[in-house]
Amino acid sequence: MRFLFLAAPLLMASLAFVTQAPAQEKENPIATEVKANLKDPSKPFTMLVRVKIKDGVGSKFEAAFAKAVTATRKEKGNKAYDLNRSAKAPNEYVVYERWQDLAALQAHMKTPHITTLLAEIGDLLEGPPEVKVFLPAGK
Repeated sequence: MRFLFLAAPLLMASLAFVTQAPAQEKENPIATEVKANLKDPSKPFTMLVRVKIKDGVGSKFEAAFAKAVTATRKEKGNKAYDLNRSAKAPNEYVVYERWQDLAALQAHMKTPHITTLLAEIGDLLEGPPEVKVFLPAGK
């Protein structure tokens, strides 16, 4: 099953972002996509990032994420950050993320643990991720 995505191949663009010189620094494409989906960037939101990895790389993928999960959960604006594997399809994962606001996500995308994670998992992915943004209901 091919993954659908909202705009450009976000992960590949994210990897390009990691390798840019600081003078050419631009907003991370994932943060840009989230921003486009928020009416009020100062409010909390949830992200689901769905990825499919290549066969035989699950342990390496999960190990790379383990380092980032611990560091991300310590970030001031992070409310939740969990990697989940499909019960039926072992090569499919969902990252559940909750953020205080867009600024917290933007800061997160620039942290060393995330730039390292994106560099480590780029070759492990079957294709680009699917990013969905959710807002708290009833507020």
